[in-house]
Amino acid sequence: MATLTLTGNALDNAIKLSSDKCAYVTLGAIESSSVRHATCIVAAAGPIQFTVKSSADYVVYNTTLNSPDPVTSITANNLQFGAQATLTLAGDPQNSAIQLKSDKCINIVLDPVSTAATRTAKCTLVGAGPVGFSITSLSGATNLFQTSITATEPTSVQIYNTKYGQTTTVVYPTLGQNANLSLVATGCTELTMDAGTYPSVRTATCKVSSVGNLSFDVKNLSTNAIEQTITAAVSNPQVTFKTSLGDFVMELNPTAAPKTVNNFLSYVNQSPSFYNGTIFHRLEPTGNYVIQGGGFTPGPNLKPPTIPAIELETSSTSPKNLRYTVGMARTNVVNSATSQFYVNLHDNSGFDYQNANSPGYAVFGKVISGMDVIDLMATKPTTTKNGYSNVPVTDITILSATQTQ
Repeated sequence: MATLTLTGNALDNAIKLSSDKCAYVTLGAIESSSVRHATCIVAAAGPIQFTVKSSADYVVYNTTLNSPDPVTSITANNLQFGAQATLTLAGDPQNSAIQLKSDKCINIVLDPVSTAATRTAKCTLVGAGPVGFSITSLSGATNLFQTSITATEPTSVQIYNTKYGQTTTVVYPTLGQNANLSLVATGCTELTMDAGTYPSVRTATCKVSSVGNLSFDVKNLSTNAIEQTITAAVSNPQVTFKTSLGDFVMELNPTAAPKTVNNFLSYVNQSPSFYNGTIFHRLEPTGNYVIQGGGFTPGPNLKPPTIPAIELETSSTSPKNLRYTVGMARTNVVNSATSQFYVNLHDNSGFDYQNANSPGYAVFGKVISGMDVIDLMATKPTTTKNGYSNVPVTDITILSATQTQ
């Protein structure tokens, strides 16, 4: 917000003030015939025009003031693939109305506004070659500054992010053979190569699709030889839930229930997570011995699922509904599970697969830490709310759900 000071003559008369790039202009109360103040929100950098008119719309004064560029340069330290780079913004960057964007550097964290002459940020590089950075307004509609910085080129094939069900990025030097090299992935699907316009390095993305070994081979098409290779271990995925009663961690089992795990992670990894702000709407420490959540907001009010219902994955060899295991809730329709899940408070053999006519409920993981939080939930009193029974009297809210492994 800019504060404007008008000086001159007859400022105690009715006047109007407008601007081409300063929005929400508010003219202050009459102070005297020679001084008056106004405010506005600066919506651009560079020359900004101001116009004073009489009550009859005659222009009585024009001027142009200059708003400095919030950022005039960006420098980077440790800008290399997979690493966390430190960026330094110079100019007039201590401005809460700007944001930093990049085409190849993700997880950008811009330091809070301070009184320092420069401002720093951090991001993780997932590309090679020229890396674009831009400063925009918070809405992204106004581009205030942009620059390109060349990253340090990798000398061997590298991987960023090996979490099951997520997108991984692979980068490798072309060794002067850009057109003669191909990438072969094991344990990763939906492989997509870059356009190949940068001659020294190629990048690719794919979705990690299995636990165990994830590997990439760079194959020379002329000799059929493997020139570069890299492998990584993919562990069972884990999801950390932060709740109003404390935190707990689930470990998922994609080997036993891949469709169920993939569905669950799709809800977890929405941005923001689908589960943020939902509640555990059903608490039965006796009888069915479960807590259930993932489908209601306070009220309780149903939160509509965003993904079609999935096929039920159970068989005689499926994981059992033991204490602290996690299963997908569903209706009496077998293939009806969407976002709702439950945690077993006791061994619930009645939920297990019996036969084709009584297939039970799909267990796809277990709580591996924070069991005390689960037990604490089981002690809370319940009531009937909004037509639903066994609802905790005080909401048990999921504050965040994050895939942490």
